[in-house]
Amino acid sequence: MSHESSLSQVQAATNFSEPAPLHATTRAEIDASLRFPVLLFFRTALFWLLFGSILCTMTSLKLVVPCFLDGINFLSYGRLLPVALDALLYGWAIPAGLGISLWMVARLCGRPLRCSKLLVAATFFWNTGVFLGSLGVLCGYGTSIPWLEYPNWASVPLFIAFLLMGVWIVLLFSARQPRSIYITQWYFLLGLCAFPWLYATANMFLTWGSIQASAQGPIIAWYSANIFGLFLIPLALGIIYYLIPKITGAPIYSYYLAVLGFFSLLLLAGWSGMTLFLGGPIPVWMVSASVVATMLMMIPVAAVILNYAKMLQGQVAALKESPALRFIAFGIIAYLVATLLNLAFAIPTWNGILHFTHYSNGIIILTLLGAVSMVFFAGIYYIAPRLFGFSWLCSCSIRCHFWLAVVGLSLMVVSMTLGGLLEGLALDDAAITWVNVLSFAAPWRWLNVIAWILLLLSYVSFVRLFGNMLFHATHPDQKVSACSFNSLASVS
Repeated sequence: MSHESSLSQVQAATNFSEPAPLHATTRAEIDASLRFPVLLFFRTALFWLLFGSILCTMTSLKLVVPCFLDGINFLSYGRLLPVALDALLYGWAIPAGLGISLWMVARLCGRPLRCSKLLVAATFFWNTGVFLGSLGVLCGYGTSIPWLEYPNWASVPLFIAFLLMGVWIVLLFSARQPRSIYITQWYFLLGLCAFPWLYATANMFLTWGSIQASAQGPIIAWYSANIFGLFLIPLALGIIYYLIPKITGAPIYSYYLAVLGFFSLLLLAGWSGMTLFLGGPIPVWMVSASVVATMLMMIPVAAVILNYAKMLQGQVAALKESPALRFIAFGIIAYLVATLLNLAFAIPTWNGILHFTHYSNGIIILTLLGAVSMVFFAGIYYIAPRLFGFSWLCSCSIRCHFWLAVVGLSLMVVSMTLGGLLEGLALDDAAITWVNVLSFAAPWRWLNVIAWILLLLSYVSFVRLFGNMLFHATHPDQKVSACSFNSLASVS
């Protein structure tokens, strides 16, 4: 068999050109089966998004006004911050990503959801775990391990609930009607298979069991990097690969770039976390391998961004009309900027200056709320009208959500990265006292407070808009205060 014929068969099997269209009856059947569980995912995710954002605003304010809520143990900075970040990760990002993935996998596989009651039960089980974990940390039972602060009696239910939710999506994939595999499904399967492995392994060595102290740091760095690099980022990239062709009608620009982006991410992301311990008491080969992998991460980033840029080329009108595309465009930019900032952090000279500053926190927030969350918002903006059966009620709220989020994230990146750089340079200068270092950082932390307030307002705007949609769907006879909005694509 010739090389050309083999390549054509692989391309036909993967069907990278465009998601296959479905008959209107099949689409309606799929949406009807998914309406309650997917909207339940979204509703609970938005609750935790607001909760985490409020707590993050409070913690940023406590850095500049230390007496704010002083004297209350469960509202101390050391307890509020992990609860806030875990709420944004486990309460908002993961359920939102799973809800979007479930709908897209069902559409790509041409299969409606069967026996959804077990999936709904798993969703309640997951949110119970997040609630109990947050309560445990606030009461002083946290583990003090980044991204794994929940006590065992909360982390075990989370793991079981994710297995129930993730397996449901994998079962949908295995029963797919068109046997071809679209690139979106590749990324979804990567993320859904990676999370149980990452979460179980990290908890087994760090919280459920015990391991010698010298090995704990590398495991923490490995989990902290890969919960984004091998789980949330693949979900976001898969969503983009689905939405751009669906909204614009443009096929994927290059099959080779899609394959290169996927497999290079799979190969390199797992090695890129140890830069957190540059200069620390861990084997040098681990840090060296991590530095090289971080530098090489530009390969998958460049591959996917070039593909997206070519697909969006000449789509100015679509960007103006489609809210989902605008959020996708900003998410792509945030992904590129976060990668470049992480690359700078991996350079040993720069790492020595930036290590003990807010610079690394800025990268995490930009990845979670920019590269990941903005794409998830795009997915919700695309999916919700198809589940409700009508378009978004107010374009003003959508613009308010978008621009407040863009300005807030931009201010936060500037405050944490540039402020962290100046703070690191001051720390590196022996002639500057610690009190002066704090005075250098104060204006940037006030800017960070403003950024969190803007982000909180943007999320309130979106939650209000989504709440109006829910109210209108359940009370169609009652008038809802809204302004008409025409989506780019018809609700189909």
